[in-house]
Amino acid sequence: MEPPPDTVLIFDRDEDLLAFESFVHATNWIEAIDVDEGEYTAAYSPDGGVLALTAPEGPEGSVGLARTGSVDLGDLERRVARYWRRHQAGQPTRDPLQTARFLIERDNKPRRGWLGRIIGMLRRQTAGTEPTPSP
Repeated sequence: MEPPPDTVLIFDRDEDLLAFESFVHATNWIEAIDVDEGEYTAAYSPDGGVLALTAPEGPEGSVGLARTGSVDLGDLERRVARYWRRHQAGQPTRDPLQTARFLIERDNKPRRGWLGRIIGMLRRQTAGTEPTPSP
């Protein structure tokens, strides 16, 4: 899967990394109060383009995201490498584009909740057994 051209990589204070398929996805998910309080420390496009994350209406308003015209691929690559060391231990470090692809694919996988897992276990346990006829 090739990430869309307006893919966004956002780092928070804990050096965790969020990847979004588009500016719209990012601004719909991120809350203005977190932007206003400085929760997010950097935002980039996968090619190192620096993005500005703002909350122009304050903590209760909407979130804005815009290209700044600056590029800092070196800082993006350092942050991505640090993310892999801290949060994906044992995995090989990937470049920013591969990382965006990995995170977007991971986050878009359907997840089964606890009820689905239990039903699946029960189905596997009863597979192949014939129901007992009632007397």
